[in-house]
Amino acid sequence: MLKPRCLLPKDGTIKKSGSSYFALFRPLQDLQSRFILGCGIVLAIAAGAPLPIIGVIFAKIIDAFPPSEEEVQKRIFQLLGVACAYFAVTWGWAFCWGIVGARISRGLRTQMVNRALGLDQTFYETQCPDITSRLTVDAQTVQAGTAEKVGIFLQSVSYFLVAFIVGFSLNAQLTGILFAAVIPSMTLVIVTGTSVLGACSKEASERTTSAASVAEGAIKAVQVVQAFDAFESLTSDHQNHLRDAMRAGMKRAVAGAVLLGSVFFIAYAANALAFWQGARIIRDNNVNGSAGTVYAIVFLILDASFVIGQAGPFIQSFSQAASAGGRIFNLIDYPEIPINVYSKDGVQADDETFGSDKEIEFSGTSFAYPARPMETVLDSVSFKIRMGSTVGIVGASGSGKSTIAALLLRLYDPSQGHITINGHSLQDYNLASLRNQIALVDQDPAVFSGTIYTNIRDGYRGPELSDDEMRGKCVKAAKAADAWSFVDLLPNGIDTWLGEPGGTKLSGGQKQRLCLARALVGDPALLVLDEATSALDTISEAAILTSLGTARSMGNRTTVMIAHRLASIKTADNIIVMGNGQILEQGNHDHLMSFEDGVYLQLIEAQKLTSDDETDYSVSTKHKLAMHEAIETEDEVVPQPSENQELSSFKFEQFGTFTILRRCLALSRSRIVFTILALVGSLTTGGLILGESIIFGHLVELLNGAVASAQVDFYCLMFFVVALAALLGYVASGSCFGIVSEHLVFRTRDISLRTILRQDMEWFLQPGRSSSSLTSVISMDAGHLSGLSGVIIGTIVSALVSVVGGAILAHIVAWKIAIVLFATSPIVMLAGFARIRVLARVEEKNQHAYTEAAALASEACSNIRTIAALGTERLTSERFNLAVGKYEKQTFRGTALGNLILAFALAVTYFVYALAYWWGSKQVRSGQYSSLQFFIVLPAILFSAQAAGQIFSLAPDIGRAKGAASRVFALHDQKPTIDAASENAVEPMTSVDTHSGKSTLQTGSITFQNVSLTYKSRPNAPVFTNLNLKIKAGETVAIVGRSGAGKTSAISLIERFYDPTAGSVLLDGVDIKSVPVSQHRARISLVAQDPDLFSGSVAFNVGLGARPGHVATREEVIEACKAVGIHDFVDSLPDGYETQCGNNGSQLSGGQKQRVAIARAYIRNPEILLLDEATSALDSHSETQIQEAISAVSRRRTTIMIAHRLTSVQRADRILVFDHGKIVEEGRHEELMRGGGIYEQMIRAQNLG
Repeated sequence: MLKPRCLLPKDGTIKKSGSSYFALFRPLQDLQSRFILGCGIVLAIAAGAPLPIIGVIFAKIIDAFPPSEEEVQKRIFQLLGVACAYFAVTWGWAFCWGIVGARISRGLRTQMVNRALGLDQTFYETQCPDITSRLTVDAQTVQAGTAEKVGIFLQSVSYFLVAFIVGFSLNAQLTGILFAAVIPSMTLVIVTGTSVLGACSKEASERTTSAASVAEGAIKAVQVVQAFDAFESLTSDHQNHLRDAMRAGMKRAVAGAVLLGSVFFIAYAANALAFWQGARIIRDNNVNGSAGTVYAIVFLILDASFVIGQAGPFIQSFSQAASAGGRIFNLIDYPEIPINVYSKDGVQADDETFGSDKEIEFSGTSFAYPARPMETVLDSVSFKIRMGSTVGIVGASGSGKSTIAALLLRLYDPSQGHITINGHSLQDYNLASLRNQIALVDQDPAVFSGTIYTNIRDGYRGPELSDDEMRGKCVKAAKAADAWSFVDLLPNGIDTWLGEPGGTKLSGGQKQRLCLARALVGDPALLVLDEATSALDTISEAAILTSLGTARSMGNRTTVMIAHRLASIKTADNIIVMGNGQILEQGNHDHLMSFEDGVYLQLIEAQKLTSDDETDYSVSTKHKLAMHEAIETEDEVVPQPSENQELSSFKFEQFGTFTILRRCLALSRSRIVFTILALVGSLTTGGLILGESIIFGHLVELLNGAVASAQVDFYCLMFFVVALAALLGYVASGSCFGIVSEHLVFRTRDISLRTILRQDMEWFLQPGRSSSSLTSVISMDAGHLSGLSGVIIGTIVSALVSVVGGAILAHIVAWKIAIVLFATSPIVMLAGFARIRVLARVEEKNQHAYTEAAALASEACSNIRTIAALGTERLTSERFNLAVGKYEKQTFRGTALGNLILAFALAVTYFVYALAYWWGSKQVRSGQYSSLQFFIVLPAILFSAQAAGQIFSLAPDIGRAKGAASRVFALHDQKPTIDAASENAVEPMTSVDTHSGKSTLQTGSITFQNVSLTYKSRPNAPVFTNLNLKIKAGETVAIVGRSGAGKTSAISLIERFYDPTAGSVLLDGVDIKSVPVSQHRARISLVAQDPDLFSGSVAFNVGLGARPGHVATREEVIEACKAVGIHDFVDSLPDGYETQCGNNGSQLSGGQKQRVAIARAYIRNPEILLLDEATSALDSHSETQIQEAISAVSRRRTTIMIAHRLTSVQRADRILVFDHGKIVEEGRHEELMRGGGIYEQMIRAQNLG
């Protein structure tokens, strides 16, 4: 069956409806949070009042300048009082907004995960949500836009308004003129600019999300990427999305630069107007026209405009936060759905519902997936399942078998007809209680990060038990599922950590047994097994089925088994044969076998094995004993992390600020011209204070002396020139630094994915390296590098120029005044650096907490079918809440301390004002300096101090960027042991005929010479010890044996996913370690146990198998699909070969995915074909087709196949039986059948006579 395709555009995101900025505060529902929000608003607004008050104090000082000592002391005390008040309110709002931002982020994350887990399969299969990006990039963007920056912005707006109110009280005429000139123009610029910024931010975010989806898919299927050398294809696709995001980001940077430049142009132009008009008022002897009044108004307007200009970058952050919030709310506010697991309505299903006298009935049930309403998957299906019975469902791939399982769990509702239990429709039952009685083991076993114990425990649905009781039930379930045989032998037993994502350290058979144990631990009334034993050897399968039969006979369990391996359903009470969505035949095994030329009979004949005598499916006593001994002695080899290993991805403490900046510059070397232009722009904006100070000093002197208007007009004109310089400087700095920043992020994300995909398989087994965690490094951490470039770097450079230039100018003009004032700079700097350090530590802890939580949620949403079947939506949501709240207390303390230092860094400026007027007036009174010199030095030093304070206000971004850069560069420095991109090898891929001297193509002989293999994480559990094996070129060799016997490890060594601990693997007589990895793998095709596919079309996925450097043509793709029997199916689809496969092939059935994977392997025309359970998800007819195709091509190539379904290995040239990492039997099928060994036992267990 073809599953529904994603209905979204290629970016794979939910349709966006937009969101207002104020909607971001919705999570603050409790009284405490609202109180903190209210305090933050009030205190931030209050923080805008001190500077206008100081303006009034300045007016008094100037009117009396040089003031008397008594006047100076009076004003100094007033300034100090204002400074202390400002310190208190600043710390208050900074602390409150820090908490608000964290709580909003946490609230959105928890609401998002809770909602996502409650949505049905239709949502995931039609909307393709990128949960990881929402939880990392978008949630972090919202937090950045709802924390301290809001307080700074409110303070700026408050100051702007208070400044005009005070100005009107001092001189309404002058203030009114300025108000009429500044307010409309400033409003127009900001509104227009933010609108354009919002559109650009939205586009950039969408493109970034698309790139993140491609990256996550590639990381999840890294083994396939390396096996087929698909680096370039996938990284190029990723790069294309990144390039689109970069272009949108560059447009955003230019728009932001024009906005910021326009704001400063208006601010400086307003000062030119203010001084010009002020001079006229003084000349006209206006009653409120003293020099001090004019100065105070100019001072207020200048600072108010300057402060508003500083708020420009924060507006961009708010715009980005609103855009990110819109995407989050589209998920949180997704409309209510009929299949609601959180609903409390409906009839409660209990043990009585599934009593022995009850039955489940499908009545005329039809179903079509919502995304494909015209394609009927089930067509008027009617049958009954008697409670306590076992029902087998068989049929071709895509015939609707798995759909029946999905409908039983009410993952979907039928399009027509009914499904009833005890006369009640499934829709009448409370969904949570219904699923509580049912357990599903899916054909794609999903195991979650955590321990074996926690994974099994999640299947329990009964009353609360003590830990000892729960462990006892889990052990019992593991034994029933034949999982205890390998669990008990692990160093940490049932508490063994499984790796991230869960199950990476288990073989396919081990994962299936673990999932079966998880299903059994809850003692379900209805057990649904969808290809639940396809990855198991026949002996393990026999033991499990015997155990299930015993459990059924002792209780009243109903079992529905979907299987391609017909031996597993032979003893079922009723067998339903499906075809094209309809029931073709129905009855028990004997009844169906009586139909001459029946469909079931044909399926049986296709799977029948050659055996000397007929055997019943039940295993004889002798064979049971053999199985028991094998189970008791089996030593599964599962790589494990050491007990003391930290759950972190990388250690990055060694990266200092200088090292990080140097590496960022190295990555941006190709944009050196833009960097130079940006620096010129920043130098220009930084130097504005110098010109402003000189002009300001002369104008105040002129206003005091009432000198001729011509000189006033000249300096006012110079102020307008400064305005033009500000416009050009900020546009150049912001645009060019933005371009450099976007290019840096582009390069970093590109390199990050390439680095990850190059790592060897052992690297991915370490904790903290799940696909979602690594995607977070690519998307979020690399994105935070903009904190070390772009507007922030421009602001820092500009501020540094202001500080240094202002200090030099002040010392030249009046060094005695300047040297005292400048001595306060280290205090300001020390406060800023301390804040950066505190915030960096808090950021590091938050990053770890949120990354861990995002990985948990992403893993759950990626396996939402399993979560729904387990009924663990609420439990998973609670675990997520605990993960994000784990570091809340540390964050609380860190925010309090960090913002205490921020408040001091900002308030210290006021203490400098007090010192400036005291010391400056003293020098002027003594005759050392003139008023002109004092009024040049004053803004040069004080405005420079404000510029330094601006750097510290950006500390959250700098601290975040520094931690992110450390993680990113630590990733870039990872060196793989087996580097697929390395060409460091000297051995040629052709051998030389010593007689003719001509090169001859090598043909694919494989030799294991004394090969030993021990995984680094389990040094005491060797997989192989001195294994010797020879496979001739062109030979077809089958490897069979129990799960965990070392079969897949052998294939991994041939692919060189791992290197032997000792010994050598030779290909055509050449040690494969002496050959470039990519060159070696180019000769091999792999069909892995899990057929990983990528987002993209069928043609794209098949074409990925082409040899490196060759792009597969459509004709080659079609030929490959015909060879594996999938062409007719693909060609029948509406979009044909352009049909989208979905994330990891989610739009295809298991069998269809596997055949696409086989076509991908076939198209390479390899010398060596490796098949690891390549037909496990296929029905008998499809398997026969594939086997015929494999047989046809295997004459020209070496073929190694691993299989548990032994029909597929009978025609092999040689069969190797592995046990405990050794070859215990070897020969052709007929030879092994005469040996009476393990192979014969497996054959008898699977025989279908």
